[in-house]
Amino acid sequence: MRLSLLFLFGLCLMSGTCLASPSSAELKRIQTQIKQQEMQHKKYQQKALEIANDASSLQKRLIKAANDVQTFEESLSQLEKKQAELKEQQIQINNRLTKRESQMVQLMSGIQKMTLHPKELAIIQPKKPIDNLRATLLIKEAQKPLYENAEQLRLDLTLLQTLESAVAHQAEEVRKASEKLESEKNKMDMLMQQKIILRSQMETESLAAKQKATELAKQAKDIQDLLLKLSVEQEIMENAKRLKPNLNKSEPPALVSGAFAKSKGNLPPPARGKIVQNFNEKTDAGFHTKGITIQTRASAQVTAPFDGKVLFAGPFKSYGNLIILEHDKQYHTLLSGLERLDVLVGQNVLTGEPVGIMPNKAKQKLYIEIRKSGEPVNPKQWLSIK
Repeated sequence: MRLSLLFLFGLCLMSGTCLASPSSAELKRIQTQIKQQEMQHKKYQQKALEIANDASSLQKRLIKAANDVQTFEESLSQLEKKQAELKEQQIQINNRLTKRESQMVQLMSGIQKMTLHPKELAIIQPKKPIDNLRATLLIKEAQKPLYENAEQLRLDLTLLQTLESAVAHQAEEVRKASEKLESEKNKMDMLMQQKIILRSQMETESLAAKQKATELAKQAKDIQDLLLKLSVEQEIMENAKRLKPNLNKSEPPALVSGAFAKSKGNLPPPARGKIVQNFNEKTDAGFHTKGITIQTRASAQVTAPFDGKVLFAGPFKSYGNLIILEHDKQYHTLLSGLERLDVLVGQNVLTGEPVGIMPNKAKQKLYIEIRKSGEPVNPKQWLSIK
């Protein structure tokens, strides 16, 4: 406080506006103003801390909610797959029953005709007595598979009834899982709304970063060029922050250096689904893929595979909506094919934190790349995915 008074008094003398010593009333007024400013500053710091704590708590809740959603998505997909298999078995047994029924009708009709009208048959097709005897023996032999078919038919009918019950039970399980998934998604949406309110605190700063990233995306020739431009821009921004400390905002926690490389093979997949295109696979256009493609459910939840910083979030050339996360400076994760993006440029995200949603259509495809120093590496070696 003394320094502040001396500083003000010095300015007064330098400007020549203070020829006389300030009165005690004037000094008291200045002291009161300084105290008010200090109190206001403390309030801002406390508010920033509260916002940071709220954001951190919300971040943890979002990670859990996103994991729950992905778990139910996977469970529902498995239930639907089992339901489809049961229905296929049901169709096969129905077809088999229809075929056996037709064979049995023909066989029984023939036997009945030969048994009830042997004379008429003998007149139409006159044969020797030995031939008629052979025909009778053949009829008896034909009855054996008839009994066997009847037994198999009975077993198939029993199995069919069991399958019908299983299909009905599976349908009920699918219905319950669908309702649970919808409930979890509603919870997620509510949390995302809270996130939108909280992140409005950094909207202005992020908007400038996003505009710069969009400009760089227009200039970039390809992904490698874009990564280079974004990394240079990131370095410039970080240097500027060091020169201009901001005491009124709570800085996000620093990401652990070197942790990404140590997590190789254990990263959670960004979405649940099956791989439909592998790394370095030749496409119809004659190119080799630089990542993998996962087929997801409609509106599937997409999450960050590891702690990182959002360098880019928006459309880029043929990639469509693209998210680029930076890990440990030299590693990057690229996610494309999303319909909704839930992150801001410059934002720090944690492992498992929701970053976006896939389009609301069946059999959507999420494209994933992992790059080290700008060069693509096989994501399957990094992700804990089958």
